[in-house]
Amino acid sequence: MNKHVETLRKAHEAFSRHKVDEAVQVMAEGGTMVDHGRGKTYHGRADFFNMLSGFVQMSSNIKIVDARYIEAGDWVTAQFRAVGTQDGPMAGTPFGPSHKPFSLDVCEVWRFGADGLALEGHNYSDGFGLLMQLGHLQAPP
Repeated sequence: MNKHVETLRKAHEAFSRHKVDEAVQVMAEGGTMVDHGRGKTYHGRADFFNMLSGFVQMSSNIKIVDARYIEAGDWVTAQFRAVGTQDGPMAGTPFGPSHKPFSLDVCEVWRFGADGLALEGHNYSDGFGLLMQLGHLQAPP
C-alpha cells in the first residue's frame, strides 16, 4: 500500500474513533482543506481540527465506512460514506439535533508533500442531500 494512502487511511480511522487530534496529523502545519460543498477553506491544523470537531459534535457516532483509496504519485483520492445520527447541532448553521440517521457520500482528493504530510485537501459531498435526510430542508417537488 502506498505510504500516502496508509497515512490517509489512518487519519480516517482516527476520525471514526473521534480522535480528531490524531486525524489532523495527516495535514502539514501550513496545509489547507477546501470544503467545496460549503464553500469554505480551512487553513492549517487548528482550523482543520475545528472543521472535523464540528462533525463529531453534530453526531456522537459518526464514522467513515466503505472507504476506497486510489493513489497517483503524491495524490490520493478517497471515496467513502460518513454515517451516523445527528444528535447535536450542525456547526455554523441554525440546525439543531434532528435525531435522524444519515449516510453522506464523500470524495476527498489530497496532495502530499515530500515529508509525507498533506499540503492540500479537497472535500466534495452533498450537503444539500444531507440536510434533506435530516429533515432540515424539504426535497424539491
